[in-house]
Amino acid sequence: MCSDRLRGRLIRSAGQAPVCPAKHALTDAVALVNRNLVGATHIELYLVEFKPGGEGLDDAHPGCEHGFFVLSGKGEFYVEGERFELGAEDCLFIPEGARHSVKTLGDQPLRTVVFMAPHR
Repeated sequence: MCSDRLRGRLIRSAGQAPVCPAKHALTDAVALVNRNLVGATHIELYLVEFKPGGEGLDDAHPGCEHGFFVLSGKGEFYVEGERFELGAEDCLFIPEGARHSVKTLGDQPLRTVVFMAPHR
């Protein structure tokens, strides 16, 4: 038998209550992997949907690498002032401590998987 530490965990996003993170507007985030949910010690993973007009204001995460993988929709991202336009299946890596922001483009939601390592 495996110890609990070595067991896989199934997380169903539909069973999680969304929240609007700090420094965000018109945004729903669902935790998928973090210390509180599954005991992760090195990574955080979230399903985040920015509704049309939604945005994440300028922010930085010292000591933490960060990124976005776009599932659907389009978004405008800035990292240290450099603009990136992302669509479905694009991934943006944000180095440790870099200032970044995001906003939706168009009239469709921007659905992303957000990851951070190590966890905050």
